Amino acid sequence: MFETDVIVVGCGAAGLSAAVAAQQNGARVIVLERAPIEERGGNTRYTGSWLRMKSVDEVSGDFTEHFAANAGGYLDPSLVHETSKDRDNWPPNLRAMSFADPEVVATFAEQAPPTLRWLQGMGVRFEKLEVPFLTSVQPRMAPHGGGFALVEALATEFEKNGGVIHYNTAAQSLIQNDDGAVIGVRATDPRNKPSEYRGKAVILGCGGFEGNAEMMTRYLGALAVFTLNVQGLPLQQGRRHRDGAGHRRRALR
Repeated sequence: MFETDVIVVGCGAAGLSAAVAAQQNGARVIVLERAPIEERGGNTRYTGSWLRMKSVDEVSGDFTEHFAANAGGYLDPSLVHETSKDRDNWPPNLRAMSFADPEVVATFAEQAPPTLRWLQGMGVRFEKLEVPFLTSVQPRMAPHGGGFALVEALATEFEKNGGVIHYNTAAQSLIQNDDGAVIGVRATDPRNKPSEYRGKAVILGCGGFEGNAEMMTRYLGALAVFTLNVQGLPLQQGRRHRDGAGHRRRALR
């Protein structure tokens, strides 16, 4: 069994950002990554990572409007007035609905520039896209080297400061105490043997299930499954995968 302060599942931009941030706040952190080191990073590794930014210090003019219009979800009209209350006083049925919370979007826009500055401190360089997208005249920026550059910079920073990444390790399920609090993760190690990780906090940054045909069919319908030539996709297995012996196991990644 491994013991630490924080366990992060996933080694893409989300997981590594959380891992480095926790580490910078004094926590001991272990990252669980299903892929081998040569393929670490999930889909982040292969994306261009274009950002809706005018510069490192300023988001694009349509940043908040774009998120509000394209986030999807539905808010019952009878509950719209409840959103004017402080978030801590929202009723449970409002919290459970999928919609773009204006406060969250505004916080996202506000924190984007300092986040890019934070990444620059790890050696990430950003560049502008000089030719606008056909669907928008708003400017774009991206890290030089795309998502791969983000993964390498964050992983290097994390490991340089004592962080540990366990590769070829698939999270299986969360461990809870008698009160229901999450206190760890069950996983399979590189030899496909069960292992446990215990900590004060668990952060899931392990992506979706786009590479799992069974789950895509089960939850999105038969037409959801089609062949894509996307290198990071096979690692997006969601909660179910088959091990080398063909046994079905539950997995977070």
